[in-house]
Amino acid sequence: MCRILQPLIAIVMILSAITFPQIASAEIIDLGAGGCPANTIVGGDNLVQNGDFAQGAVGFTSALINRGDGVYPDDTNGGGFSIQTGSVVYPPFEANPYIYGRPFPGDPQRDVPATNTYFYSNPSAANYQAGNGRVNLWTQVVPVAPNTTYNFFAYFDNLLDPVKSANGAADPIIELRVNNISVGTTLVPKTPDRWVPIQFAFTTGNNVTSITLRIDSLTNNTFGDDFAMTQINLKQCVSGVGVAKYALPPVAETRNNEEGFRLEYWITFRNLGANPVTDVQAVDDLATVFAGAEAWEVVSLGPVNENGFAVLNVNPAFNGRTNQDLLAANQSLAPGQRARLRLVVWVQPPAGPIVFRNVVELVARSGNVTVTDISLPGLDPDPNGNGDPKEEGEIGATVTIFSPFKYWVPVVSR
Repeated sequence: MCRILQPLIAIVMILSAITFPQIASAEIIDLGAGGCPANTIVGGDNLVQNGDFAQGAVGFTSALINRGDGVYPDDTNGGGFSIQTGSVVYPPFEANPYIYGRPFPGDPQRDVPATNTYFYSNPSAANYQAGNGRVNLWTQVVPVAPNTTYNFFAYFDNLLDPVKSANGAADPIIELRVNNISVGTTLVPKTPDRWVPIQFAFTTGNNVTSITLRIDSLTNNTFGDDFAMTQINLKQCVSGVGVAKYALPPVAETRNNEEGFRLEYWITFRNLGANPVTDVQAVDDLATVFAGAEAWEVVSLGPVNENGFAVLNVNPAFNGRTNQDLLAANQSLAPGQRARLRLVVWVQPPAGPIVFRNVVELVARSGNVTVTDISLPGLDPDPNGNGDPKEEGEIGATVTIFSPFKYWVPVVSR
């Protein structure tokens, strides 16, 4: 028994002295095609170079031939791509063209601006054959940080007229890939005819400092694969912060011997994520709001010190004109925390009807990323509770309407 154990002990001692290489962590963790996880939003700068193609065909590689800017990359001459600007109609040689390109209108939800430039993709049959049904349209290597969650997204527009190309024309099939991992394919339909976002959220692993982003076409059909893409983005997923502004009904009030109205606003801030947000600041441009008033002034501004609300320090110099910052410097909100301000303004409206529209612009820091929001009318910046305060229907002006009326009493002569 002892003779057997001695060699085994020696082997164990030798093995314990050897340093084996550690198994590398996954390059990325695929979070799916739904975009940033719940209670996070995209924020910060776009890490993709020339994602709107405003600089032309630079910063990326493609399996397609660059046919030049502003041309029709027709299949008969080998297909390819072309950077387009503004509205276009193709084919130019046909009396009844069926391909229409148009500028991208922007996406406020993801802080993506409008652009006039876009990538017109039109692979040829030879391109699909060479790639076994797949054509790489765009590839770029992008620097990233380890252990960080990102959203890779871009916008696509089916260029075919839905009526003129209804008989058998294919719809483009798009695939996003990160480090050769696919989020799956997405079809870009002819109807409804609009720019469609396609996205891929993921988290980087340990020691990952760069990744390879790819956009491929899997349409494998030259009849109908004409489409545009633009505003290719890679942004971090971070805690969002939202703001809402509620207006109480006006109350008649005399101030400095002048008749007018007291307007009281409740401004609610809310950290919608799982991480703290710092450097919270909000801007309220009352000079623009009340430009049509006979007179106006700020009466008071202060925090609402009630149960359920954190207390933020206000800016004592706020006047809505030359100083439009509502908050003092270095304000922050813990995860899930809410705060509310009470702003009172006296206004003297003109004799005729007038509408005062007011929004608050919010800026904060989530980690090392700047996040923003524009106020929603009401008391809750995120009514549907999904952590994203910038969706359609969750941004809008808070409105106060003054519509004076008069009675006309008819005089009857006898």
